[in-house]
This record gives sequence, C-alpha cells and structure tokens, in this order.
Amino acid sequence: METHFQNSPFKASLDANKEYWYCTCGYAKTFPFCDGSHEGSDKTPLKFSVEVDTDKWLCRCGRSGRKPYCDGSHQQGG
Repeated sequence: METHFQNSPFKASLDANKEYWYCTCGYAKTFPFCDGSHEGSDKTPLKFSVEVDTDKWLCRCGRSGRKPYCDGSHQQGG
C-alpha cells in the first residue's frame, strides 16, 4: 500500500469541539485525516479537537514532534 506522506503541511479549517482523527500510518485516502486504512497495522490514529473554530496547519510529512500539527520538520528533509 502506498503512503500519502507529503513534504508540506495541510491547512485545515477545524470546528470547535468536534472530534478529529489524525492519520499516523500515511495510508488514508483522506490523509491527513484517518479513514481506517491503518487496520491490520501497528499504527493507531490520534484523536484531537480544538476549543474554537480555527484554521491549523496539520503535519503531512509524518515527522512533526507536535502531531497532528506541523512544526516545520518537513523543511529538514529526509
């Protein structure tokens, strides 16, 4: 299965108090949001929410230390 990791963040418009599931396996067709593609792997999605309606940059490279949010790790390469 091909991963959907990319070397740029994803700008997401998030609704207050809604549960979101961040994909940690990279296989989701709805990446960076989980669609259940991790089933059968050792990966589990990360549940998150925000307190107010907001736009956030979500990690798509898989290397952020602040997942689900981008911390600029994609700029470090490799």
